[in-house]
Amino acid sequence: MLICSQCAETNHKGHDTILHEIKKAGRQSCDGNQHAMLSSDDVLPAPDQLTVDSMDNTSAAVSWRQPPGLDQTQNHYQISYHCPGTEPHITTTSSHSITLSDLKPGTEYSVTVCTVLENGKQSQLALTTFTTVLPAPDQLTVDSMDNTSAAVSWRQPPGLDQTQNHYQISYHCPGTEPHITTTSSHSITLSDLKPGTEYSVTVCTVLENGKQSQLALTTFTTVLPAPDQLTVDSVDTTSAAVSWSQPPGLDQTQHHYQISYHCPGTERHITTTSSHSITLSDLQRGTQYSVTVCTVLENGKQSQLVSTTLNTVHFQWWKRPSRVAAVCVLLAVILGLLESYAEIDQLQNSLNTRTTERDQLKTRLRFYEKPCLDGWWKFGTSCYYVSSTMETGRGGQKECRAMGADDVIINSREEQIFINGFKKNVWIGALKLDGIWKWVDNTPFNTTYWMEGEPNNLNDKCVEISQTASDPLKSWKAVPCTSNYWVCEKPSTP
Repeated sequence: MLICSQCAETNHKGHDTILHEIKKAGRQSCDGNQHAMLSSDDVLPAPDQLTVDSMDNTSAAVSWRQPPGLDQTQNHYQISYHCPGTEPHITTTSSHSITLSDLKPGTEYSVTVCTVLENGKQSQLALTTFTTVLPAPDQLTVDSMDNTSAAVSWRQPPGLDQTQNHYQISYHCPGTEPHITTTSSHSITLSDLKPGTEYSVTVCTVLENGKQSQLALTTFTTVLPAPDQLTVDSVDTTSAAVSWSQPPGLDQTQHHYQISYHCPGTERHITTTSSHSITLSDLQRGTQYSVTVCTVLENGKQSQLVSTTLNTVHFQWWKRPSRVAAVCVLLAVILGLLESYAEIDQLQNSLNTRTTERDQLKTRLRFYEKPCLDGWWKFGTSCYYVSSTMETGRGGQKECRAMGADDVIINSREEQIFINGFKKNVWIGALKLDGIWKWVDNTPFNTTYWMEGEPNNLNDKCVEISQTASDPLKSWKAVPCTSNYWVCEKPSTP
């Protein structure tokens, strides 16, 4: 049968493939053109079923089947592959498969395979194409976040050292349209976020031709800010007025506040309000109370706790000078009527004792009502500052001293619970010198609140209150003095 790409024959291999045979044939057709005349036995069959079995970002496995009729014929295969704008790579094999390596990620390749006899005669080409995988960004991580922003980073995908690329970042919270941005860096800070909200973030690799990789995905929830500037405005024998400022960033967010208060040995009283103040009533006289307030969203998510303490008043008679005057006049009359110097002395001593008690109570009340500066938290007779940035152990102490304070020294069970309530891993003012744990004022440890098994490393020289502990009274952990939040303490200002 004639095989020619220029005639009406239907069983042929194509004019371009046999063009070199045309020049050797010399038969003239009816239209005057030269055609080749070959029998089917003269055609060297091309490899059959050329297939891309697998591929990744830098390699591809290609296979084919042996052409029919070559079982007794010595032959091998020539493979040529290239991407646009480059010279072909040519290799040979006697196998029916090959792995092409050192490819560019995310790039289209053309592959041809032909059969080659021992005399060098080649078959037609079997052709296929494939595109290598464009790898997604690696190790997508949320490094830090606060109530309105989050820092996200990732590592460059493997195999892209010599390839121009950038990254497309998309992020959104439920019910909103995605925000899309790009960067050539390996990190980005997402801003203008909603407090206390879950966000989904995807990052993909993008080549200059617009080709995108698969998505790397992570989620995070922004911090719900706690109430600000929790203050005890007034206290009497059985009630106390407490107020706070609205947390930043919640102007457009529905929320309320949960207040919890109790005295030692009693169950907590819990109440809620949408206001920024509350009056706690039915309190016990002369009793210390712990008060915590947190922000609560409509979905029930709660912020960290802010806390303070207050002491109800034993008596109020020193606040009424008219009663004091009446008592003094009455005592003077009684003293004038008494004839016994012993009774007079006894009454005078009693009056002096009451006066001393009155003065002590006044001093104590003034002492506990001393205010703290903005951004500082009141507890007992001290003011506390919690950092929003991380420092080394020495760096945190330097920041405290610059504010006229020092690292916090924990002197009581109540103070330990108060510091633990900040819900952060924080440095406290303890360090190890010459193998001995001491406070920063060089006083020795008395009561300690170590976690089980701590301290367990001789090389750790700083102490943090760890939020991994389930018991706030067993939350001290010895750690390297590398990076952490820190708490400052100083006496309350007059």
